[in-house]
Amino acid sequence: MIDAAHGLGPDIAACADSIDANGRLPEALARQMTDARIFQMYLPAAVGGADVDPLVAYSVCEALARRDGSVGWCAQVSAAVTIFLAWLDPAAVATMADLTDGPIHVAGSARALGTAESVEGGYLASGQWNYASGIRHANWFMATCLIERNGRPPAPRTMFIPVADGHIVDNWQVVGMRGTGSDDFVLDRVFVPQERVAARHWIEHARARSSERSISDPRLGMVGAWVPTAGVGVGLAQGALDALLDLGDVASAGSPEPLRTRPAVQEAVADAEAITGAARAFAIETFAEVWDALADGGPRLDRAVARAQLAITHSLNEAVRVADLAFRAGGTNAISTRNRLERYLRDAHTAVQHAAGQRIHMRTAGQALLELS
Repeated sequence: MIDAAHGLGPDIAACADSIDANGRLPEALARQMTDARIFQMYLPAAVGGADVDPLVAYSVCEALARRDGSVGWCAQVSAAVTIFLAWLDPAAVATMADLTDGPIHVAGSARALGTAESVEGGYLASGQWNYASGIRHANWFMATCLIERNGRPPAPRTMFIPVADGHIVDNWQVVGMRGTGSDDFVLDRVFVPQERVAARHWIEHARARSSERSISDPRLGMVGAWVPTAGVGVGLAQGALDALLDLGDVASAGSPEPLRTRPAVQEAVADAEAITGAARAFAIETFAEVWDALADGGPRLDRAVARAQLAITHSLNEAVRVADLAFRAGGTNAISTRNRLERYLRDAHTAVQHAAGQRIHMRTAGQALLELS
């Protein structure tokens, strides 16, 4: 899968302009990613999925985002929401596969932006979810809804619904990550059978039946879902550095000297290389640590999860730092859409706005490392 992600590089580069202009991935590229099982990399092993470890997920998304942030983002979002299929009865997931034209490909949101009315055999779901990245290539939508509970506070429940049962609102008009096609998705009283509503006891049953580690283990919290997001962050940083290096022989409006001969540019390249390499090394170290600790549990796992979350947030923020460095070093060349540098700048600043990039996670990790939580 990692080799396939690297192998897609020339194809991604060839369609990069259309990805940005059209606000979605080309169908041919989406098919190639499906054939490589990239959108399905977190599909549970119980239903024939790859159920890859975090280092694979990270590496795949870094390779893709290095070529185009939107491609890496669509891959990471699909992986993140696919995790919740492990919270269904495997028989229900198998039925979903039977109903699907091609492999299961999920888009969706963990935010409870919908409501669900209890009816015989399931629920009627309604709502409008924004930021539905990759929805135009997906065949299932993960919708989180609030369910009324006889006078008690509403409870969130995660449901899986065919994309064909809803409506896509074409409203993704943004500064960066344009190719993710993160339009709104609307449901209006769509029936969801009970077996397609996620329940914690299924993941607990899966853990009890097997000694194998899984990225869907609830002890990881959101770390499992967000590991590929770190890959996008480091991939964007590396892509910005690559784009700056590509401008090495070019002069700018302020000087006839090529960029590569200028001390300030040389220093910026060195800084960007060190920052990117450090973010990558920290991510790989912490994801390997959390995967090893998952087999043991206990305090070691708690600390490993805190460090892994720190690496995720750190990677998205460092991508902004590298993109800014590269953009300034590129001079007047950086503002031209003829090179990819401005795209990495826009994408990095957009990606860090995601929940995984917020500085609150730094505080939470610090509290855990200080044994305050």
